[in-house]
Amino acid sequence: MSEGGESLNFHRIYAIAARKFASLRRDKRMFGFIVIMPALQILLFGWAIGGAPTGLDVIVVDEGDNEARSAIFIGHLQGSESLVVSHTESLESAYASVEDGDAWAVIHLMPDGSVELGIDNSNQQVTGVIMIEVRDAMQEANGGTIPISIDPIYGEKDPAFIDFLAPGIMTLVCFMFSTILTSMAFVGERYDGTLDRVFAAGTKSSEVLFGHLAAFTIILVGQVSVVIGISAWGFDIPIEGSVPLLFSICLLLGWAAMCLGLVISSKAKSEFQAMQLNMPMMFPVLLLSGILWPVQALPNWLQPVSWILPSTWTAEACRSIMIRGWGLEAESVVMAIIANSIFAVLMLFIASRTLKVKN
Repeated sequence: MSEGGESLNFHRIYAIAARKFASLRRDKRMFGFIVIMPALQILLFGWAIGGAPTGLDVIVVDEGDNEARSAIFIGHLQGSESLVVSHTESLESAYASVEDGDAWAVIHLMPDGSVELGIDNSNQQVTGVIMIEVRDAMQEANGGTIPISIDPIYGEKDPAFIDFLAPGIMTLVCFMFSTILTSMAFVGERYDGTLDRVFAAGTKSSEVLFGHLAAFTIILVGQVSVVIGISAWGFDIPIEGSVPLLFSICLLLGWAAMCLGLVISSKAKSEFQAMQLNMPMMFPVLLLSGILWPVQALPNWLQPVSWILPSTWTAEACRSIMIRGWGLEAESVVMAIIANSIFAVLMLFIASRTLKVKN
């Protein structure tokens, strides 16, 4: 193979390849992006997807007339690694606990050995684990399975997977595109000297940040409106709670993500570097926020990391509003507001300090 009648010089090819590899090795950020990021992504995927949820609170109401059968049934449930079993004699108080979000299911053991299951059906993976444990307990206690009567307290009796997935995907879209939108904010302005001229005119870094936020907020409002509109009317996803509250929660997450994007933009020297910094943010949000798989299925040591992310609280709040119909009285909704507000203020502070140092 040749170009212009000259054969290829493999010594030159080797020299160019060696020089390029040496430059990549010296660029620690690039080296980490190439080597560490794929390994981290695979590890997170293995830890976050496919595990069985654990620590699921269920309440047993035992009205069975066969003590031995009830003891075998309840003993099996108590031996489960997934369930945390408590007891009560009041069926009404048990249902109230599920309605308040303090438990996932009421397991009502009937005199004939059958089971009525009152369940929070907002999470299909959680429901599936509880159903398997109840069926196994019935098999052990009765020597065979008896049909289970299911009474969904929240959600539909036969929910589609998209009903669980949609709130999480809405969260991901709002977070991802808001971060990407603002992560390029200062890169071009720093390159063409606009940012220097702005600071030379006596503008404070906080004024620059809030100015960018105000401009991007107009885009964010349209983005959130489109996401909720397509979910509700395009795919017929049920929204049992307040649409304005759902909009506000998504908007607040978008603001928090934009503040993160401003931090990235204040540190990045080029658009490519900004994209490099974006990647380590997006993958943990996708896998650790309960978007694709329940947080309860994560390893115990990884769950606190998940709950640090504002996207985890937002996904839970969106699910609570859309499927359960909860409002501001719900802890998950209030915590989403608090988590996003704290995250936004922290990111704004870091971005402000970074801009002061650079300018």
